[in-house]
Amino acid sequence: MNRRTRVLVEMVRRLPRPNPPSPRYLARIRRELPLPLARMVLGRVAPEVTISEIRIPTADVALRVRIYRNSGERSAEPRPLVVNFHGGGFVIGNLTAADWLCGNVAARTHAVVASVEYRLAPEYPAPVPFLDSWAATQWLVERAAELGTDRERVTVMGESAGGNLAALVALQWRDRHRADPSWPKLGRQILIYPATDLTLSSPSVADLTEAPMLGRTQLDWYGRCYLPQGLPSSIGYDDPRVSPLFASDHRDLAPALIIAAGLDPLRDDATRYADALKQAAVPTQLVIYPEAIHGFLSLPMFEPAAREALRVIVTELGAAEEEDRAITANQLGSGRHPDALGLIAGRGRDRKGGRQGG
Repeated sequence: MNRRTRVLVEMVRRLPRPNPPSPRYLARIRRELPLPLARMVLGRVAPEVTISEIRIPTADVALRVRIYRNSGERSAEPRPLVVNFHGGGFVIGNLTAADWLCGNVAARTHAVVASVEYRLAPEYPAPVPFLDSWAATQWLVERAAELGTDRERVTVMGESAGGNLAALVALQWRDRHRADPSWPKLGRQILIYPATDLTLSSPSVADLTEAPMLGRTQLDWYGRCYLPQGLPSSIGYDDPRVSPLFASDHRDLAPALIIAAGLDPLRDDATRYADALKQAAVPTQLVIYPEAIHGFLSLPMFEPAAREALRVIVTELGAAEEEDRAITANQLGSGRHPDALGLIAGRGRDRKGGRQGG
C-alpha cells in the first residue's frame, strides 16, 4: 500500500462498530460527503457527464436512482444500460461513493448508467436489499424506451455487497427469461470484489483476518446486521437468496467479468464464483489485482489499480457492443433470429479462463 492508502486504512480501522448500531450512528456513517469534498477524496466525474436523479416507485417505497449520461453523445439511437449497485456491506454506502465509477463508465462508453439506492440493514435486513435491487432493475428495463435505453443491451454491475446483489439479480433475470422468453436476456454481469458466500468460508477470509479496509471483525458486524439469526424471518448465511455461490443452477447466466483484489478477504469469493460460472459453461473473465485492497475502485485517488480496472470494465462493455453489432448484422444478413446464430449473451466468443492483471 502507498502512504496515502495506509492513512485512509488507519482512519477506517478506528471507526466504531456498535452492536447493535444506533439510528444516530447509522445516519452519521451513511451520510453522503458534500460534493466538493467527495470529488476531492473519491475522484471527479468527467465534465461531459450529466447527472440526474429519478424515483422508482415500488410496493412500499420510492427508490432513489442516479442517472449518468454522456452529454456528448448525439445519436438518437437507444443506448445500452448499466444498472449499478453500490457497496457497503448492506449496512452503509451511498450513491455518491459510486459517482467516480458510474460517471466514468458513462463518459467512456455509449451507455447510460443507473445507480440504485436500495434500503439497508439492520432496519431492512435480507432479503430487502435484493428485492429493492430487482424491483428497480425491472422498472428500468420496462421503461427503457422512456429513458432512451435499449432493454436488449443491459449490464448489471456492483461492488462488494453490490456485487452480491448484481449476481443475485443476474440469477433472477435468468429465471424470469426462462419462464417468459419475451423478457430479454441479460447482456453482462460485472462483479467487483463480490461477496458470494456469506458463510465466510472462503480461504482468504481466514488468511486475511486483519486485511486493510475489511477484516474479519467488520465482516462479522455486517453479517449480524444483514442476517440476524434466531427470528422467524431469519435467512441462513448459506441460503442462495443471499449467497449466489450456493445457487442450485448457474447455467445460462450472462457472461461475467469478475474483478478481485489480492489483499481482500473476499478475494476467494470472487475466484470461487468465477470457477462455478466456468463449470456451468458461462463465459467468464477473472481479473485479480494482487496489491489492491477491498474497495479500491471507490478510491481512485488512493489506489492506482482503480484506473486500470476502469479500463478493463470499459473494454468489456465495448466488447459487448461489438457483439451486439455482429448479432444485428448477421440477423439482417441472414434473416435468422439471433438465438439461432448462437451469438446472444456472448456465446459466440470464448472468454473462458481467468486473466491476471495488476
